[in-house]
Amino acid sequence: MKKKGEPFDAAGQAATFKDKIQNSADQETLEELIETLSTWRWAARLEVCRLYQALTQSELQDDLLSVCDTSIHSLIKELLTDRVQADVTELVVYFQKADFYHRELVEFFCLRTNIALAVVSAEYTKQQDISIVEELEDVQDAGVKAFLLGICKGEFSEGSYAPNEMNIRKDAMLLAKAPKTQRWISRDGKLHHLLQTRCHAHVRDVIYDFEEVTGENFLDVVEAECSVEFLRCMEAFDYAISSTPNVFAKKMMHFLLDGNVDSLVKVFANAVETNIGDIVEYYEEKYDRRFLSDLQTIVEPPLFNVMKRIIGAKQRSQPKAKSAVGNGQVPAKSNGTASASGSGHGSGHNGGLPAPVDTKFKFFTHGTVSPLKSFDPYRDVHDMRIAMQHYPSNDLPLIYLICSKTNHQRQVLKSVYREVFDSDMIEEIMETVGEELDFFMAALLMKSEEFDATFLHELIENGNETSFALLEILCSKTVKELHGIGQQYSKKYNVSVSSDMEKHFTASMPVRLLLCELSEGKREVGWTVDKMMAETDAREMYQQFYRDSPQIDFFVQILTGRSREQLRETFRTFRRFAGIDVLTALEPLFSAEFAEAMRLLGTVQKHLPSFPSLALRSPP
Repeated sequence: MKKKGEPFDAAGQAATFKDKIQNSADQETLEELIETLSTWRWAARLEVCRLYQALTQSELQDDLLSVCDTSIHSLIKELLTDRVQADVTELVVYFQKADFYHRELVEFFCLRTNIALAVVSAEYTKQQDISIVEELEDVQDAGVKAFLLGICKGEFSEGSYAPNEMNIRKDAMLLAKAPKTQRWISRDGKLHHLLQTRCHAHVRDVIYDFEEVTGENFLDVVEAECSVEFLRCMEAFDYAISSTPNVFAKKMMHFLLDGNVDSLVKVFANAVETNIGDIVEYYEEKYDRRFLSDLQTIVEPPLFNVMKRIIGAKQRSQPKAKSAVGNGQVPAKSNGTASASGSGHGSGHNGGLPAPVDTKFKFFTHGTVSPLKSFDPYRDVHDMRIAMQHYPSNDLPLIYLICSKTNHQRQVLKSVYREVFDSDMIEEIMETVGEELDFFMAALLMKSEEFDATFLHELIENGNETSFALLEILCSKTVKELHGIGQQYSKKYNVSVSSDMEKHFTASMPVRLLLCELSEGKREVGWTVDKMMAETDAREMYQQFYRDSPQIDFFVQILTGRSREQLRETFRTFRRFAGIDVLTALEPLFSAEFAEAMRLLGTVQKHLPSFPSLALRSPP
């Protein structure tokens, strides 16, 4: 192995490989040769292969395959692959059907350095007689095309990154306040400006701050404002700009779960090109599991022995770095063209379960707030059919397949299921699971607005004893969500939410009025604050102390009509000149029922993200 500082002797290494291969080296020696290959950059490997071919008139890869165990062949092929040529071949596949491979293209462009993209782009143009930019012009979705054209040229900032809180908040506010069409779609929009002038770590921090400023999930905002195709691109982008160890660790976790050895080896070979030692350390800290123990569940010797040797050699040769899990540091990208690419298709629909439950499900969970990055609907619907056949003797696969995805991904799954099997997925699952889980499973598979409409209908049917449950639902929804719920409710029950509440409720008139106004979704939307209006509203509230009976209509109009930012300014203004919180001051003016309703609504306007926890902690 070359010592640090010594020039690389490609001719000497080629001669060494020739001698050991021709002298029928034992298994231990062959494993050492493959370990040696893994310590070189891919360009050095290609140079050794060229000199080896000149010495022996045969290919190094062919000779190694002839003497090594067949289980190691896939790793040898990956290590001796020309990365630039492999990238060009990968792009050729994607561009054959570019509108289908949006996610893969985003990952491809984001996981390579500027230099690597320039080299691949030049080679692609040379071989295909058409540039990458010209290929992307055929993408149908305007937003997706603009986004891919913005990242394919490799113009983002690189190098070390030191977070600047002021710049992060400034960019987050620009993104939050920009007109919707200027956020994502336009080539001169705010997101494209960030991509072309900031490093990925900064963009990631801006996304986090955007969520903090707006109180909304980044991908949810994209979904509400853009096409499904653009949303899929942003899901892939959100994943790809995370730290390099995170990308590789997630890929390897996915293929370990899927039992897909070939794809795992491909990712492993690319991880060797980056820093397999850091990636394994990240994996073990993130998932609290030994990587080699998980690897041994699907990889057998001698391939396992070789991979173990490579990991050990990398860990010994490099200084121990701080983990990126706990401290938020972002390792710099590799200067090569390594990427965490690999086929996402496992052996899920071969007539049996995707993998034994003990190895596939025991060490992995995935929250439904973030999209499942390995989502493949056409594979998953086949796995779901198999899982239903094994239910209830083995119930975990079915639960995992549904619960590991976001609501949006479940809707895609339902559509694909109907396309593939010409049947309704919800009906088949409800028949399979029986009464114990049927409502739970059906609720998970509904669109969020459909579920809310169904749940609201049940609450309304139960009368005024559920008024506060209704209030908790309605006051925590955005205007867009309320309109969606209203449309679903009218479509499903042929009556509006407000009309149904007026018909079934016997609650006090003020509470009914408040609920009906909330359900209409009349609240103003936006960040603009009118301080004069806030002053007027606050003083009018204060005047209620001196009236024989407070004006309920006035309070309902203010609480359900003003934007959240406007209400916050009104509450601050009231406290400034009254010296007391507005809700505390006004509580004695109303009945206990209406005062509690105002308290809940006021809590949401003050700080929406904290409302769910406050509602859960409230006594029944």
